[in-house]
Amino acid sequence: MVWAIMVPMSICRGFAVLDFETTGLSAARGDRAIEVGIVHVAPDGTLEDETETLIHVQRDLGLQALHHINAAELMEAPEFSGIARHLGSLLKHRVFVAHNAAFDSSFLRQEYARLGYDIPVDDSNTICTLKLARKILGVGGLAKCCALCGIDNADAHSALSDAHATAELLNIFMAEDPHWLGWSSMMSGAAAHDWPEILEKKQQWVPRISHLRSPPPTSESFSIHNQSPTHAPRSLSEYNLCELLAQQHPTTTIFPDDANGEAEYMNLLNASLINAQLSVHDKFALVELAQHLELSLNHCKNLHEEYFQSRAQAIWEEGVPKKSERQMLTSIGNVLSISQDIINQALADSGTYQPITKVTVHPMHRPHVLPSYQQFTLVQGDYLALTGSMRRKRSEWEEMLRAIGLTPQAAVTKKTHVLVAADPDSESTKARKARSYHIPIVDEQWLEDAISDGIDISAQIHTYDYQNM
Repeated sequence: MVWAIMVPMSICRGFAVLDFETTGLSAARGDRAIEVGIVHVAPDGTLEDETETLIHVQRDLGLQALHHINAAELMEAPEFSGIARHLGSLLKHRVFVAHNAAFDSSFLRQEYARLGYDIPVDDSNTICTLKLARKILGVGGLAKCCALCGIDNADAHSALSDAHATAELLNIFMAEDPHWLGWSSMMSGAAAHDWPEILEKKQQWVPRISHLRSPPPTSESFSIHNQSPTHAPRSLSEYNLCELLAQQHPTTTIFPDDANGEAEYMNLLNASLINAQLSVHDKFALVELAQHLELSLNHCKNLHEEYFQSRAQAIWEEGVPKKSERQMLTSIGNVLSISQDIINQALADSGTYQPITKVTVHPMHRPHVLPSYQQFTLVQGDYLALTGSMRRKRSEWEEMLRAIGLTPQAAVTKKTHVLVAADPDSESTKARKARSYHIPIVDEQWLEDAISDGIDISAQIHTYDYQNM
């Protein structure tokens, strides 16, 4: 092909097709890249290799229902600084290609600019398959292009799957018009542009855990990472609390008779389990506290059971548990690795209330009474903050909260009673501040349920003060 001879092939290595998943639509307004997928395409249009990684950011993740990335996954991922050097090597002396190149190139430039680098990628030296598709196919959206061209993009809105689909689209366009001068001019430009030397230390790339287990569908199996591991790793969210404790603490140990230390652990457990779940951040905080208090694994298990029993007791004292309360109690039991026999005992319905029998699971258990489960009730006048993109609009939530006597806040302060997050593992500024103040973080469903149950208008203080743990 004439166009392939016009550039020094030893310098220009072909095309780099890139796609970002992001927290929003504007890099200039502070939105961030949270996943990148990149596919190499040879000068003749042949797909060569590909790779991907999640990118850790300390902020809300935007419309998680769209990109299906949760904050717990990003905790294990490198920050952009950790991928900047390797990503640059994958882009250097290749034509930058994306479906809506202006969008992806703006995020690329902004992420490098945060590190102090000016990279040679802009609208003048990129190929936009969206623009080409409008001219050649009469449609622009990637999904419509894939449908017209028979391209399988079953994992749409994951960066690598979208990049792979875009690379296949590029291959089709190159085959349709191999003599278009745009190919050669862009390749000449890519050969002429030098990238700055990236000094940041490399970190390991971390794909989505679902991709390690079941790679996104492609026409061929290839990867810059080499082959996927035989045994797929687990994400942090899949380790339960006892498993994490077991990694850091001995099974048994001679610990001091410290009721205050036990109470401190129970207080944090209570605050963390308001919504009957433990976020990854909650688990880490409990593990760190147990280590600080020198609590063994068995000691923690004993405290977990005491907490479960006291919470079950509180539910039964209100009458025969409803279905939702049984589900909540089962969830708590599973989160705390309570034995199924004890969970079944707590759920057993004999038609009349019977106190739950205490079961001692540790021979060193002391009979003192701990402040185990303390009910958390929303009280008229309470301050609530919200973070992240939820099902309801923020303005709608704020209007509802004010209507029932609660006070929505724009920021988290020490007066905040609870932070409602789209993702309880969020690393937004609000979430990080809430954790530093020991303010409970719950999800939107918890708020829905709490409002349905009604707020307490008879008192102006909480049953339990979580902020002075």
